Amino acid sequence: MDQTPGIICVEITAPPTNEAARKTLVRLCRKDPRVARHHRTQQRKRPSWESWRRGGRQWHHQMKSPSAVKLTPGTRYSMRGTLDVLRDLASIKRWVKVTPA
Repeated sequence: MDQTPGIICVEITAPPTNEAARKTLVRLCRKDPRVARHHRTQQRKRPSWESWRRGGRQWHHQMKSPSAVKLTPGTRYSMRGTLDVLRDLASIKRWVKVTPA
């Protein structure tokens, strides 16, 4: 991968076939400013920790938000291409196309 550090666009060309590549791609795509803003809004908008009494004890439940990252072909994400991001993108280059923004 011949990218230099800077702002890059990542386009998903195919869904990853193994779980490790899928997790890496989701983690990298969460660095997109739009996705990060959506995640922060979701956390603020609804309570994630519910408590209630049951049998004389406090029970807790923490809700999980659905991921804002969709790994469908053609989806584009932009992020800052630091060395660790570029190294991770090199490991999943079969499923993404990286271009400078």
